[in-house]
Order: sequence, then C-alpha cells, then structure tokens
Amino acid sequence: MLEKFKNDPSDRIKIIKSKKLSEEDKPVLYELLTDKNVSDEEKFLIWKAIKQKNDLLDVEKLSELLNMPALNVKKIFTSTPIEVKFPIALKDKAEITKAYIIELPKETDTLSFSLKEDKIEALKTIKDIVNKPFFVIFEKDFTHKSFMLAVLVGLLTKGENIDKFAFTGVVNKEKEIFSVDGIEEKEKVAKEQGLKLIKPDYADTIDELLYWIGEEAIDIPFLIMVNKSTEEVKTALTKLEKEIKDKKSYFSIEKLKNIFDIQEEDLYLYYDKPLSEKEEEWQNLIKLFEEKLKNIYSKFENKIRILHIAFATPASLAMGFGIKLGTKKPVILYHYQSDKYVPVIDLSSAETIRTIKGMKEIEKIKYEIKNIQNTEDVAVEIRLASHNLTSDVENYLKANNKDYAIVNIQTLNAGNLPLPEKNEWAEYISEIYTLLNDLKNQYHINRYHIFLSTPVAIAFALGMAIGHFWDTYIYNYNPKAEIKNKYFKVLEGKNLESIF
Repeated sequence: MLEKFKNDPSDRIKIIKSKKLSEEDKPVLYELLTDKNVSDEEKFLIWKAIKQKNDLLDVEKLSELLNMPALNVKKIFTSTPIEVKFPIALKDKAEITKAYIIELPKETDTLSFSLKEDKIEALKTIKDIVNKPFFVIFEKDFTHKSFMLAVLVGLLTKGENIDKFAFTGVVNKEKEIFSVDGIEEKEKVAKEQGLKLIKPDYADTIDELLYWIGEEAIDIPFLIMVNKSTEEVKTALTKLEKEIKDKKSYFSIEKLKNIFDIQEEDLYLYYDKPLSEKEEEWQNLIKLFEEKLKNIYSKFENKIRILHIAFATPASLAMGFGIKLGTKKPVILYHYQSDKYVPVIDLSSAETIRTIKGMKEIEKIKYEIKNIQNTEDVAVEIRLASHNLTSDVENYLKANNKDYAIVNIQTLNAGNLPLPEKNEWAEYISEIYTLLNDLKNQYHINRYHIFLSTPVAIAFALGMAIGHFWDTYIYNYNPKAEIKNKYFKVLEGKNLESIF
C-alpha cells in the first residue's frame, strides 16, 4: 500500500498513522528511515509503527541499512526508551516535544535516525560526555541544539525523577551549560503543560544540575523560632544556608526556589511572641509544623529529602516537634553557638536514624531512681545542660501533691555537653531511650512526665526516638512563677501521632 504513495509525504504519514501497514511495506519504511530528506517527525512515526507491529521488524536488514550491530537494532525497536521533554521555538510560539533515548549494548557511530548535521554534531558531543553508546529518536523537526540538555540529563539519570521537568540548553564537552534563545516563550509553554522548565540560569554545569535533580539527596533548611521577628528569622536562615553550603558547594536557597518553586516562607516556622501556658497554643504550632513539612515534602516527591533543622525554641516544644516528625525522615539537627549554626545530630540516613532507637550500654549518662514502687506515673528529669532542674521539679511535684516516682538523668559531669566531634549527641539519645524503655518494661510504667534541661536539638531527637506510642506528658519551665506553678504541661505525646 505504501509503495504507491512513496513520493507523497502527507499521504505516507496518513497511512503510517492508520496502523494498516503490512510486511510488504517494509522496504519502503526502511528506505524512508535512512533517507536524509525525510523529516524526523515521519521517522519517529515509522519507528513507533515498527515497535507496535512485530512483523514489520527485520533486525538483520535494518542492521545493514543503519550500519550498526543487530543487537542494537533489536534494542531500538523492542526496549522501553527513556523519555525527555524539551521546548522548541516555532515562528510565533513554542511547543513541548520529546526525545526517546535507548541505551545500547554495543558500540556504534549511528546515533539517530536523524541525519541533520546540527543534531548529529550535538549527539556526538553528548556521547563524548557519557562515554557509552545510545540512540535518540526525535518526535518533531527543529533546527537548534537546545535539546542537548534534555538528552544528556536523560542519559545520566536514566529518566528517573525528571517527568515533571522540561529542559533547554546547549552543553559543551566540559559539561558546561549555555543559554539558548526564546526562553520566555519556552517557559510559558512549559508552564501551560504543568512542567518546570530547567534552563541554563539554574546551573552552570551538568554536575551542579545533577546535585539538584539527580540521585543525590536534596538538602532543605528549616528554621523553628519562637519570640523572634521576621528579620531575625531571615538572618538566621542566611546563616543556616551558609553552613549547608560549606559542605554542599552547589546548595543555595535561590536555586531551591528556582528549580522546585519553594518559597522562602516555606522554610521556616516562627512565632513572634513568647508562648503562653495555654496548651492549645503549643498544639497549634505542632499542627503548623506538620503542615509546613507536608508542603515541603510535596515539592520534592521523588527525591530523598534531608531536612536541616535549626532552632530558637523551648526544648519542650522541640520535643513535641520531634515526636510529630518521627523516625522515617532523614534530618540533620543544628545547635546555635558563637553566632553560627553547628550540626550536632546527624540522622540523615536510615542507619543513623536507627541508632537513636537502638538498645545501648549506658556509658555516657548516669541516673538515679526514687520512689519507683509508684509505676502509674513517673517523672523524668533530664539534665544535659547547665540548669539544674532537680530541686525545682521535686518541689513542684510536692507542692502539687504528685507522688510520682522520679528518674533523674544527667551527664557524667552534670553540666553542659561539649559540641560533638562526630555524632556523640545521638549516642546520648540512644542511652536515654534505652534506659526509659528498660524501666518502662521492668516496672510496667504507664506514663512518663518529662522535664527537660537539654540542648534543643537533643530534645527534638529524643522526641523522634520516643514517638507517640508512649504515654508522655511534656512540661515547660516558668522561672518567674512560684514553686507550685514552676512547670506547666504543654503537650501529650499520644496526641502527636506522626503522619510522616
């Protein structure tokens, strides 16, 4: 059927699209595939037709015509390709098109059905970069090289986690990315189709771009601050950004905004006044924390997301945040000292997260147990900072007729913790969790009442470890109050179930 329309492109395309091709059409189809005057769009339709109809595929014949190994031909027509999207500029508008990439098992100089010189030259540059054989089929006809960024990213990521992106940019052999024309129209059409256009402004090199959209985990700063102004929050965010960038040179909040459409206000939770003793006020901040994190995680659905959390909050509130987060999301916790943020607890992998809930020999803390026969309610005094809370807690309990058993936990030197050289603070969490878990099981404790004098990062991580499964009441300290009101309950662990 195709033979009599051999010289009429419009009729040929109609027949190819009709799916009425038969084996007798193979010679014409193969001739068209290797004809430099046939459009890339028509060659794409022929490739698609042969993929859908097995009797149109003659591997040996195509191997001869395309000058490539038979196994490569088989792959081109039978394997699932990597799909990448990129905009092309037309006379008065732009549109999104696709390229289909097949990684090949054997070396070949034939890189595409397209015989357009600019495309072949660009594909050779890409091959020099990736140093492996591949084949590309273009869906449409166009005359520029701005597809290079899309094809190169597709090969380097194997198409993973890039379905919501379109790409535009020219790349040289040094993997540097350069600008192209028509960016405004290209951005417009990408947005219309629900795609984020990755353009040369967003990264200078392929390595930098892969930091953001490749397999590597994404770093996300997040500040939690109480009784601070927006100006103080923004200053703190700049400091936290610097700390992350010192270890991850490609990181910047600006790039985070550009590539993932996250806003600066998404990266912090702040309350511009002191917290009152109303439990509802504390609970509302926990709910806001949950909403903030849900929004952040939704922006990076297909990436491993590492939160870098820094604080200016009461330790009791931080413990509630930790309970709400749980232990399924990687996080690095920071401590503020000497006008900078210092990473003190690294829980950025499944392995390190497991350490805070792992059973451990008690080596870094000491503890004292009082009145343990009362196992209904147990007060837990945790002192890992300079403030000695023991007398205040015990006097508070006595003044309120709370006949609780008491567990007093301290560092061996009963004072401030030195900044960790490795990840020692996580070991303190593990030991405290081990002790409380053992006591709970041994004495059938129903409820823990938690009183804290600890670095805020410690409180957060302890909340992560304990979670919402234990019945815990968390108290906050009021230094100005009379002894009966020196502490007030702010949160209950069982009300802070993690959704993460």
